[in-house]
Amino acid sequence: MLRLFVFVLALLSFSVHAMEPVEVTPVRFAKASLTIEGANGTASYDQKALEAYGTFAMTTITPWRPEAAEFVGIRLNDLLADHGLETAAAIRVIAENDYTITIPRDVWTEHDVLVATRVDGRGHSRRARGPIQFVYNMSADPDLGAETFQKHWVWMAAHIKAAD
Repeated sequence: MLRLFVFVLALLSFSVHAMEPVEVTPVRFAKASLTIEGANGTASYDQKALEAYGTFAMTTITPWRPEAAEFVGIRLNDLLADHGLETAAAIRVIAENDYTITIPRDVWTEHDVLVATRVDGRGHSRRARGPIQFVYNMSADPDLGAETFQKHWVWMAAHIKAAD
């Protein structure tokens, strides 16, 4: 009986914290774009074009928000796969302010990574660490807020390519 209770509790915990597909309505976005350099060439997307991949929601705390917020965007895995980067050993992400980070493959394969375009029902803003932000499910795994992962929470994301 105890095993069943623990199993059900684990399932409920997973469903509460997992990325869930969502339908979105039009919102106003800050002007921004994300350029992907992949095996299939280079492409740039604004937030509306990114959301054409299919949107997902994730409710989580972040290292900068003690209260949970609902982030909406696309799965990084989907974007990378569409550009032939799913098997790259690492990707390099460059922000609008030239912040650059190399993210190893195990980070995006072992953890849900949302490329967020919205937060709490509104278009994500630069003031709130947007307008295009990498978000990890820190509510499900508090270690994702640790200093080693905080550098992967890129905001103002502008460019993705395979790491050299």
